[in-house]
Amino acid sequence: MSITDKDKHCAAMFSSFRSILREYNAFLTNAVSDYRLSPNEIVVLSSLQNVSNAGQIAKESDVSKALVSRSVKLLRAKRLIEVTISAVDKREQDLRLTEEGAKVAERIAAANRAFGEEALHNVDFEAVEMMKLLLRLVLRNLGVEDIKDIDDGGR
Repeated sequence: MSITDKDKHCAAMFSSFRSILREYNAFLTNAVSDYRLSPNEIVVLSSLQNVSNAGQIAKESDVSKALVSRSVKLLRAKRLIEVTISAVDKREQDLRLTEEGAKVAERIAAANRAFGEEALHNVDFEAVEMMKLLLRLVLRNLGVEDIKDIDDGGR
């Protein structure tokens, strides 16, 4: 069976996506290395600037509730978040950054900005717009209904 040029381009594109994700995770992990955080813990901390419970974090970040729950336990033990029982739904926990957790979340946000600047250095606006359009089309083709606005970092 012959591999077509289209197959080669697709394989190269998805390989590039994996490489970008690997570099992104390494960049963020390195930015907060003194806290020894996993990529999932980083997701939870950065998500807590916009949402306040594990279910929302799992939905917004496309991480399983089990991984979010495990990360919450670890972050609580590290005293980076506080957990209280929701007044609205006793089955839910409200999550809040501690003072130290807020500092770490800001370092993560700064690392996100720095990674974006580094990754898109010398990339013109039109190319970024084309990439965003391509990503929206790929997500739509994959049946991702809730396509987040790429302009605001998916939030």
